[in-house]
Amino acid sequence: MGFTKITIIFLSFITIMVASTTAVVYEVGDSQGWIIGNIDYSQWASTKNFHVNDILVFNYNNKCHNVMQVTKQEYESCTITNPIATFNTGKDSITLRAYGDYYYVCGIPGHCQIGQKFHINIVGTSSQGSANVVASPLCFMLLITIIAIPEFCFFLTF
Repeated sequence: MGFTKITIIFLSFITIMVASTTAVVYEVGDSQGWIIGNIDYSQWASTKNFHVNDILVFNYNNKCHNVMQVTKQEYESCTITNPIATFNTGKDSITLRAYGDYYYVCGIPGHCQIGQKFHINIVGTSSQGSANVVASPLCFMLLITIIAIPEFCFFLTF
């Protein structure tokens, strides 16, 4: 019976360690950054497997470019009238907070039309929520561990 309690605690600890994975940081355009020219950003994005809490880093010259998160319609038409968000520091970090589609373009006239744009999709269901999905297994296993520790301590006293 004592072996079972030790096993439960050990497995709980391992599960917590595995469940607490870290986000992946993606530099958009890799070493070339967010520029116009020889980069196919749609191709770049298609080679990645994005998840909730991953981080996109846009590196660029902020005198020549910016980053706008836009709707699907604005993305497809390259006509930006009401961006969801605009970034212009030259080193922008954007955390992907939820499942769904994300559309990014450079808002400088003409840049979107010549390919400075990309779309990603993080697959999930709306009932799963966002960051809470990542935390749910962790919280559950933490609860089991907290419940098991007093029993384990009681076992050790005998």
